[in-house]
Amino acid sequence: MRAPAIFLLCLAPLWAQRTLEYDRSVVSQVRIDARDLGYPPVDVIPSGESAIHALAVGPDGLVYGATGGRRSHLFLLNPLHGYVQPLGFLPGVSTMYRSLVVARNGEVYIGGGDAGGHLWKYTPHQDDAKPIRVNAPLEVTDLGVPVPGEAVYCLAVDREREFIYGVSYPNGQFFHYSMRAAKFAVDGKLAEHRIPGEKFEQEKNIGRELGLDLDGNVYASGENGALFRFILPTASLQKLDLTAPTALGREPYNRVDAWTRDADGLLYGGTSDGYLFRLNPKTLKLENLGKPLNQYRIRGLAFARNGKLYGVGGDSDEMARLFSYDPTRGAYEMLGMIDVNRRPYYAWQAYVIDALAAGADGTIYLGESERRSRLYLYYPE
Repeated sequence: MRAPAIFLLCLAPLWAQRTLEYDRSVVSQVRIDARDLGYPPVDVIPSGESAIHALAVGPDGLVYGATGGRRSHLFLLNPLHGYVQPLGFLPGVSTMYRSLVVARNGEVYIGGGDAGGHLWKYTPHQDDAKPIRVNAPLEVTDLGVPVPGEAVYCLAVDREREFIYGVSYPNGQFFHYSMRAAKFAVDGKLAEHRIPGEKFEQEKNIGRELGLDLDGNVYASGENGALFRFILPTASLQKLDLTAPTALGREPYNRVDAWTRDADGLLYGGTSDGYLFRLNPKTLKLENLGKPLNQYRIRGLAFARNGKLYGVGGDSDEMARLFSYDPTRGAYEMLGMIDVNRRPYYAWQAYVIDALAAGADGTIYLGESERRSRLYLYYPE
């Protein structure tokens, strides 16, 4: 009976080792770490409820995340102490999309991804002093249903003008919410018809995120990959003479998965076909910056304090990979797969990343979207 045990012990060092070739294919280990969603083994958001679909950073630097699965949870990471604190679950909500924003006063707004999705407001109050609340309902204010019978697909916030913008699912209704007046308004549709193709094509082509320029205009993508712009003073939703970059003929299937903005006000977008582009809101000039990865879907984009743009790509059946883009040189850098190796203590590798955000201190936060998920922290140079 002892021989098999001795054999396994001899093999254990081999299992723990990694080749130099493998180390070159993952993110540098001095620049990445990971956090459980709570205090394991008990006070942690459980498997099947921990897939992170949205991340948002408040003006005070606090990082919030929303999960989906059997239940949808809200969690918090305060960079001062660096651990994840579950705040509670949203009663009756299981599906979550890119529908999490933080207002100027620190209040958190969450959109439900289930049919008849509500918009909720969570008001933080000495959260650091509260106990872990994995199995407690989140104390929220119900602000109502933006679009009756529809889920909330994505949200964006204009903190200066105190407006929240969103898109509904599955019919792509664009709406806005005035925080001052506490009122919703539906402004138009991004898509009228289903994506053409086989019978499995049941969705309409709706962008998964919204972009916001310095003047308060909002940008979205819709049917056939067309770009739209919402202008607040006239409450008008305009279809622009622009489409999200893709291979010729792929327009009906291509959408914008991620938006971000640089310090000069230029917008950057990442598409479901894996292209990065830059849009000048003043001139409406669109530049196709190519494909940073040989993969579909740019799932998240954010600028770090070093001036570089960071993004993550990969479809649900691919290994997620991190990249950077330097606008001053027009150069990409492939940073590798999302892997943390802290053996013998822990070793985690993310296959699917579905959310990305930049912290006030420059840390890039990556939300894993799997049955058992974690929050990854990347520290740029």
